[in-house]
Amino acid sequence: MTAPKLRFKEFSEDYNVSTFQEASIQIIDGDRGNNYPKSDDFYDNEYCLFLNAGNVTKSGFKFENTQFINKEKEALLRKGKLQKNDLVITTRGTVGNIAYFDESIPFENIRINSGMVIARSEIDVEPIYLNQFLKSDLFEKWLEKNVFGSAQPQLTVKLLNSISISYPSKAEQTKIATFLSAVDEKISQLSQKHQLLSQYKQGMMQKLFSQQIRFKADDGNEFEDWENKILGDIAFTTTGSSNREDSTELSGEYTFFDRSEDIRTSTKYLFDCEALIIPGEGSSFKPKYFMGKFDLHQRAYAVMQFKNVLAKFLYFSMQYNHQYFQSVAVGSTVKSLRLPMFQNMPIKLPALAEQTKIANFLSSIDQKIDVISEQLEQAKLWKKGLLQQMFV
Repeated sequence: MTAPKLRFKEFSEDYNVSTFQEASIQIIDGDRGNNYPKSDDFYDNEYCLFLNAGNVTKSGFKFENTQFINKEKEALLRKGKLQKNDLVITTRGTVGNIAYFDESIPFENIRINSGMVIARSEIDVEPIYLNQFLKSDLFEKWLEKNVFGSAQPQLTVKLLNSISISYPSKAEQTKIATFLSAVDEKISQLSQKHQLLSQYKQGMMQKLFSQQIRFKADDGNEFEDWENKILGDIAFTTTGSSNREDSTELSGEYTFFDRSEDIRTSTKYLFDCEALIIPGEGSSFKPKYFMGKFDLHQRAYAVMQFKNVLAKFLYFSMQYNHQYFQSVAVGSTVKSLRLPMFQNMPIKLPALAEQTKIANFLSSIDQKIDVISEQLEQAKLWKKGLLQQMFV
């Protein structure tokens, strides 16, 4: 009997097993002929949305950056126009992103570009079920085996037609997909809440560090003016040694900060204190707050031994001023920082009591963001487990 580990109790029939082609799932390529739009054919707002690579992501459609073609140009194209309940699969470059054209999408006329295909299912497999199948580990594992091309990974229509899919009756398909869609909605709500909290934090940091908003002292009086300092005046900044063990060979209980965003464990440590850690290479240079035993790669930096400044206040100040690191980083291919850049970083410093209020306020927002992040991660893991058990 072909059946998944987890299914609704009212269903017991065997699953059907066939290829996409046998199940009448159409894989439709876009138009690549002479009428394919050129840069001069695109508008900021017109009759038909012409999808770009950024519009189809791992989490579905995103419409932050859009381009359109007019009605006349759209009429010249033969293939590649979406119908409601179609799915879009990216097939070149970033392969295997899925987006579902349901009633929530705010565009009526949409066409795919040359790096995508349409999956259209109207007979044996419900589109909402196919959408969930394409999010499952089964499809991910199939991609790992079948995507070809090292410089630019890609898939073909022929390969997609050959995918094997197991599916139950349409009634069971609908119940499975409806249930999983509800889980998707919960994940979407948590993602939106996380995004809104993060935006709120950024907005409050802007107002606090620009002094548009000021806290008052506990007695109701105004705090004194902020002072202009440089980082070297209020903290000690250091980096790791070039003689340190290679990070790829380290294991143990202590934290080792690599040159970029990576954190590993180490059997050796030089520092045991409260510190801010900044990766010395990459693009983000995001600071991390850390308390405990650690060691550093020669291109990772630590700020410690704070003088008249709270580490948490300085942490949020660096988050707010993160563009400073990008502006002073050197290198054309890989951007990197140098120690003097840290020592000369300008810092606006309020009184310790005001630092405390700012740090506590922003830390409370971070705590809420962390709770939502954990809930979001757990929801994604639950969804992943459901997909593994509900598809065969």
